[in-house]
Amino acid sequence: MKQNLLKYGHIAAIGLVLVGLVFYFFSKPALPRTLLSEQFLPEQEKLAALLDEIKVFGFAGTPQSQQDSLAMALDLYGAADYAGAQQSLESYLAAYPDDKTARFYFGMTYLYRNAPEKALKTLSPLSELKGFDLQDDARWYAALAASSLDQMRALGLFSALAKDPDSKYQQAAAAVMTSVLDNPGKFSFQIESGDVLKCSLVIASTEAWWQAAWLRALIALLFPAGGAGLFFWRNKVKKLEHDNEIMGAEIQRSDALLHNILPAETAQELKQYGHSDTRRHEQVTVLFCDFQGFTNIAEELGPEELVDYLSTCFEAYDRIITECGLEKIKTVGDCYICAGGLSMSGNQPPGEGSATADAKRVVNAAQRMLAFLQEFNQGQAEKGKPAFHARVGIHTGPVVAGIVGIKKYAYDIWGDTVNIAARMEQSSEGGRINISGSTYELVKGDFACTFRGKIEAKGKGAVDMYFVME
Repeated sequence: MKQNLLKYGHIAAIGLVLVGLVFYFFSKPALPRTLLSEQFLPEQEKLAALLDEIKVFGFAGTPQSQQDSLAMALDLYGAADYAGAQQSLESYLAAYPDDKTARFYFGMTYLYRNAPEKALKTLSPLSELKGFDLQDDARWYAALAASSLDQMRALGLFSALAKDPDSKYQQAAAAVMTSVLDNPGKFSFQIESGDVLKCSLVIASTEAWWQAAWLRALIALLFPAGGAGLFFWRNKVKKLEHDNEIMGAEIQRSDALLHNILPAETAQELKQYGHSDTRRHEQVTVLFCDFQGFTNIAEELGPEELVDYLSTCFEAYDRIITECGLEKIKTVGDCYICAGGLSMSGNQPPGEGSATADAKRVVNAAQRMLAFLQEFNQGQAEKGKPAFHARVGIHTGPVVAGIVGIKKYAYDIWGDTVNIAARMEQSSEGGRINISGSTYELVKGDFACTFRGKIEAKGKGAVDMYFVME
């Protein structure tokens, strides 16, 4: 489930990023339309003719000094030195304020120096003068100056020029009007000063809300933020999965440890409810096994070595009863206790077959325990160490089983059956399996047994006992 969430989360995140990229590029506003025209530049032919006229013929009735002063200013203008031309024309107009030609070029210096407001203020009166040689030019350049200040006024000026068949700017004005109508939006007259003067009318397309610069900027910021979020989310999910794997492994280890201590049904009940009720089982076969003469053996061996030998034997016993499907109860010193028939089904009215099978598994486990000890003792003899001889006692009957207390849980069984099984072990002999009459009745068809007679058992009186033959 988590792997699917991670997989689909990646797909969704990548899909959103792709959608965002598509939106970002396709929502890009159209680039401004730029109209370049030589007619945006100064009237060079008229300027050249005017300079020739001043220098060769002069102006009738005009002093020579005035002609020279105007010619010098216009030379600067023709050389695109608009700052120098503006300064010279300003001085000239201070002396000759009525010179309309000089005022026209003075207004043009404002236009080319990106001062459209002053240019419009200077050129607008000249555009209305009838009979002025540069009136048509003044109308055109006044419209260009107005385009950066007042679009409605500029459109009015361009419209008047486009309708005037006598204007040499009619076609240029008509082109501007057509472009503005085809591309509604703000327009302005832009000038780029440099080695070559570039003049153009720039018409910006109208932007939809989804083409707004702030929205595109927000989306552009969301790309890295989304990528970083996806990266950290992916790492967090991986870390969570890793933590869950570790937790799962810890739970499995805890469960395995719990199942080593308690029967599976009891362990499950304890995990689910926090407690486990004791249960009565009517037919349980209990096995006691301890070592004969253990006290004397303990005197011959060091404590560490003795514990090591006991551990070796009890580990072997654990493997044997696990393979036989039995339940380990506990070890008390050198005594090993296990039982068969403690499953939950023990609460049901037991049939003869199940109790018989349990008893057979217990007797079989006892035989395997003694067989292991025979092999173990061979190794002990080779090392010059004392042999371990076990006595085994088995009895079948009812028990109460469960766990008690709330700390250091221990599974145990209680009842007279346990006591009689202990008496069977005490009455047994080294290397022999001593069973009670109740157990004998269950296994007599599968194991050869020898009746020992009624033997006195401490606190139980005379009890039928049998040795299971090898």
